[in-house]
Amino acid sequence: MPFEVVQLAENVYHLQSGANVGVIITNGRAIVIDAGLDDDMGKRIKRTLESLGVSLAALILTHGHADHFGGAAYLRRTLPPFTVYAPPLEAAFISQPTLEGMMLSAGATPIDQLRGKFTLAQPCTVDQLLEIGTFNLLGLDLEIVPLTGHSPSQVGVRYRDILFSADAFLPVATLRKYPVPFTVHMGQALETLGRLNDLNGALFAPGHGAQLSDARQVIAENIAVLERVIETTLMHVRTAPANDGALTQQVCATLGDSLPNAVSYGLARTAVQAALVYLYERAQVTFEAGGAWRATV
Repeated sequence: MPFEVVQLAENVYHLQSGANVGVIITNGRAIVIDAGLDDDMGKRIKRTLESLGVSLAALILTHGHADHFGGAAYLRRTLPPFTVYAPPLEAAFISQPTLEGMMLSAGATPIDQLRGKFTLAQPCTVDQLLEIGTFNLLGLDLEIVPLTGHSPSQVGVRYRDILFSADAFLPVATLRKYPVPFTVHMGQALETLGRLNDLNGALFAPGHGAQLSDARQVIAENIAVLERVIETTLMHVRTAPANDGALTQQVCATLGDSLPNAVSYGLARTAVQAALVYLYERAQVTFEAGGAWRATV
């Protein structure tokens, strides 16, 4: 993947690649935010820190998806000791990466197609759990911001006017390619997007795509995509009661997601299930014996 080091402000960088990485520097020491997909990204992070003449002191992992923590194990093996931070539930996925495949496999042991590097990263021990709120690290005041929805306890990191926003929203091109984006809780995701939309004066450094001084259009598109998934799910449940597997195929066919492999199916099924939970919480569908969802309105 292309790799570019973008300076966002004095001593603040955004390493833009397939999955982005943040770097904040103070007194020759670096706070790194996320670690990319694999050893290759870990090597790139290491080389970037060396070129900047700084040492890694802290690694903050925003959530437990392989493309955001997969490079952490390489950094652990090759650099002097540093502290790894992550939110509580995400820390479980980071230290036990097979959980991601199990999630995509409805809790069962994942098949081999769910054991590639995009769903099974190398494990990394989390040293300290993150809490929401102001966090002083290396003498810098950081704000740990809740960004739940895409992942159960995903967080962002705000430093001054820069928000490293993880996967709270995705680039429009990604939404075009994946019209049923992975989401674990639709209500939380929509609430997160609403809060970010009201965040004035922030420079967004997302987990995918370039930095944005005005993210409102992209956020609006993310909201629209999630609403389409919810509306399409309800439409098909109204047509005929069905289980989540059949609904996944129906929703994806309607929205143009071809489900080319097991990973794509697992990601989309989770999103459709999240839509069903959203509708269930609003009493618009019920879950019946035998596994069928039925519309109430």
